[in-house]
Amino acid sequence: MAGRFNKKNNGSLVPNELRFYGVELGFFVFAAIIVLRLLFVQAWEQARYKTMAKKQYIIEIPLEGQRGLIYDRNMTYLALNEPCVSIALDKNQMKASAAAYAKKLAAVLDVPASKLRRRIRSVRGNFVWLRRRIDVDYGPRVAALNLPGIRVERDTRRVYPHHEIVAHVLGFTDADNRGISGSELKFNKFLAGQGGRVVIQRDGRGRAVPEVVVDRLDPVEGKSVVLTIDYILQTIVVDELRKTVAELNIRSGSVVVCDPRTGEILALANEPTFNPNAPAASSLDARRNRAVTDLYEPGSTFKIVPFAGLFERKLKKADDLVFCENGSYRLNGRRLRDSSPNGWLMVADVLAKSSNIGTAKLTLELGKQGLYDFVRRFGFGVRSKIDLPGEAAGIVHPLARWSSFTLPSVAIGQEIACNAVQLTMAFAAIANGGMLLQPKVLRAVQDVGGNLESTVFPETVRRVVSRKTARQITRLLERVVEKGTGKAARIPGVRIAGKTGTAQKPRADGKGYSRTEFISSFVGFFPAENPHYLILVKLDTDWQHQWASTTAAPLFKRIAEKILAYDRQLQITQRQPEQGRPARLPDEEMEGLVLPDMTYRRITSARETLSSQGFNVKVEGSGSFVAKQVPEPGIHLQPGSKITLYAFDMQRSDGFIRMPSVIGLSLREAMNRLAIASLVPVVYGHGKVVRQKPEAGAKVRAGIRSILECEAPEEFLAAFPAGRVQ
Repeated sequence: MAGRFNKKNNGSLVPNELRFYGVELGFFVFAAIIVLRLLFVQAWEQARYKTMAKKQYIIEIPLEGQRGLIYDRNMTYLALNEPCVSIALDKNQMKASAAAYAKKLAAVLDVPASKLRRRIRSVRGNFVWLRRRIDVDYGPRVAALNLPGIRVERDTRRVYPHHEIVAHVLGFTDADNRGISGSELKFNKFLAGQGGRVVIQRDGRGRAVPEVVVDRLDPVEGKSVVLTIDYILQTIVVDELRKTVAELNIRSGSVVVCDPRTGEILALANEPTFNPNAPAASSLDARRNRAVTDLYEPGSTFKIVPFAGLFERKLKKADDLVFCENGSYRLNGRRLRDSSPNGWLMVADVLAKSSNIGTAKLTLELGKQGLYDFVRRFGFGVRSKIDLPGEAAGIVHPLARWSSFTLPSVAIGQEIACNAVQLTMAFAAIANGGMLLQPKVLRAVQDVGGNLESTVFPETVRRVVSRKTARQITRLLERVVEKGTGKAARIPGVRIAGKTGTAQKPRADGKGYSRTEFISSFVGFFPAENPHYLILVKLDTDWQHQWASTTAAPLFKRIAEKILAYDRQLQITQRQPEQGRPARLPDEEMEGLVLPDMTYRRITSARETLSSQGFNVKVEGSGSFVAKQVPEPGIHLQPGSKITLYAFDMQRSDGFIRMPSVIGLSLREAMNRLAIASLVPVVYGHGKVVRQKPEAGAKVRAGIRSILECEAPEEFLAAFPAGRVQ
């Protein structure tokens, strides 16, 4: 001990002792540093190290909720989900450079290597999608490359079985199954499912172990929507429009068919069109829904507005006379012309012969404010609120900007612009007795079990004119078809009310009107005494085919004839018109109320609505909804008439369905059939299906996996090592 504590005479420590204490202090400081570091890692950086460990030992794979289906009003499939595969990469397992992976994958995926390389390098995080929703045939080819970290994931993609037929109404989705246009965009909140995820463990080498699921959040399927579109009517419209456009070399065209009693759009087609299964193959111009987005000056079809104003305010009668100046008239410094010279005409014949001069002179009595009021009443200048995206509001200049010639210009459909749907609803207001309705494309929403979750009913915007005025305008429009410019739309035995329109297109530079570009149009409804259908035809044509009487009206007739052949339940009054005047029902019958359609409404709502209109309502059966009504909707009845409503309750699905038979079908046909049945296919092999599990006819829960074995399962299994197919 004496050697350890040796001191000099003055009491200070010797050098050996100083070194000893220095070493002890060093150990103490080192231990303190270790302890502080451990505390720092355990406390302050705990979250970061947990995240690092998580990345090393688990992988999270997103699961997408299947998109809801789209049906027409008769439950015909318009949009389905088709099984496919998506190719992903877990970058933690890569054993080579991004360039090497991209080079090998490019040959299989038909994508430039440079694009794949940029994709791998640019995406932050370890999980990256390389190609989404491609044919299932790519799966075995990608798996055969045996690239560590490459995953082949089961997926679904949108498919439109009818191709171009309902293109502009349906729209399409992007690579991530999000709605981009049309109904897919407008109703995305219903159709889109909710995503989920599955978290699986990695082994010591970083390879995924699908059998060890750490966590799972199942995706939620989207709801389905039922549209007001009738697929058969849509097919008729598309076919006839396509023929006319081709035969007359027309630049573009639109046709809208609606039920004027409800505002439901039954068909809507445009040319040119596109295939929503491959939208990128068509131009933006072809993908534009012209009936909703494009504005045009309606020309003479707009004349119903000033005439409705004249009759509503009792300024004129149908048999009043007006001098039409023999075809040429100078008004406020501008010259008005008619296509054929007319002298004295009755008011009814001014509309029948589509006299611009007669219309302008009559509208002077209505005045600027009066005409402006009725233009607004009929819904022009504001969006109709159709449930399709991209609608243009139209152009109606405020009164302060009206020149001395604006009134006669607007009266004949110039200096004003609308879209096809707006004009359709204006005519519907005449057809249904004076009510402006909101156009509808959505009819109902279905839940995942197939039950109607909500139903969209007709929505009235406002009363535009009285029922009496609407009847008067209808009679004038019948005269247009029987004696005037709309003769080409006549169908023997059917009372048709309609109006032609031929309008020069404004020049792009704003300097007057083109002499070579025209809008030819016809709008009509039938049967005039009880309208079920209203058809608008609009054609963008040249000077050679400018006249609506030879282009738009014949197209209307062909479509109407096929609709009448299709709708055999439509009861049409087979009355031959009297000599010199259109046929009409007796006044007392016309005074009756039109029976609305109450099917699928709630009993309480239906009873209240019918009772408020003066009908005597009786309910038979039990339930909360109307299955059928007697008499049929749409007929004229006197107040006090008896209406019987038959009740039912919507049955809730138990979530089970019958397994369809797919043996003997091609792989694509089989997968489509399973997709329709909301079943998830797991495919082994390719070619025709030789075995299926569960067996055909077995009661299974919707959404389960169904195994399809095809002609060469061993080849497929060899390409997909265990754990590679999710």
